[in-house]
Amino acid sequence: MSGVTVNDACIKMWEQMKGTKIKACMFKLSSNFQEIVVDEGSVIKKGEEDAWKKFTSALPETECRYAIYDVEMKIDLGQGIPAGTRTKLTFITWSPEKSKIRQRMVSASSKDALKKKLDGVQVEWQLTGADELEASDRIDDLSTLPDIKTSGNGILYFEGIKNSSK
Repeated sequence: MSGVTVNDACIKMWEQMKGTKIKACMFKLSSNFQEIVVDEGSVIKKGEEDAWKKFTSALPETECRYAIYDVEMKIDLGQGIPAGTRTKLTFITWSPEKSKIRQRMVSASSKDALKKKLDGVQVEWQLTGADELEASDRIDDLSTLPDIKTSGNGILYFEGIKNSSK
């Protein structure tokens, strides 16, 4: 661990997401690299249109971020059965290749300090570029989860985006 502390507002955002008030929120390192803080203006409320698109377009190309995102999927439960909804509380580490090396190093070494405070994380993604933000990549990743594999015939929709392979 790097000695970086986690601001209490980060934990409050996590609790709000678990309480279904928010859909997503980003966190960042403070300018002196001593604390993980809420990235102001990054909160996406539950029920907002195009939440995944808003979220991914807000990720900076040259700075690292941590994020929490309540992923929603529609699952094909089999013939004659309506699609089921599944959600996954997801912890995301965003470390783009264009970010400064020091920031990437501190971000990587501080990740566990934040993650340990977020009780109930179900999925973790470590992403480094825009190509990994495509719905098809996220569907492929989620499809490998045991509870999704055994829930029928796979993911029909990820965040309202149709699975192109279905």
